Amino acid sequence: MEASVDKLEALFQKSEADLDYIEKRLKLDFINKTSESGGSAEENPAVLLKKLTEIKAHHAALSSQVQELASDQRQTMDSIRTNLEEAQKVLKELQDKAELQDPPDAAAPGPSS
Repeated sequence: MEASVDKLEALFQKSEADLDYIEKRLKLDFINKTSESGGSAEENPAVLLKKLTEIKAHHAALSSQVQELASDQRQTMDSIRTNLEEAQKVLKELQDKAELQDPPDAAAPGPSS
């Protein structure tokens, strides 16, 4: 389960890098189109950049949530491991005490005829 969270975090990091690349590429394309067409671009790159900025903000919020989930998962797994170790210790102690006691049938004398 931890591996899947780590994989998800890696995917978010990659997608963030991809978004940065797209933003830089759009800016470069805007500069190139503006210089080629004399200032009037067919598509409005300002709107595209604004949308990209909104997407990046949403992506950052999602990435933050994934990090919180990963942290919560680690804490939960640590707690489960600790509780399991304690339960194993208690079970071992009970088994050891049960082995020290004589079985009830062996200690009681059988009926005499």
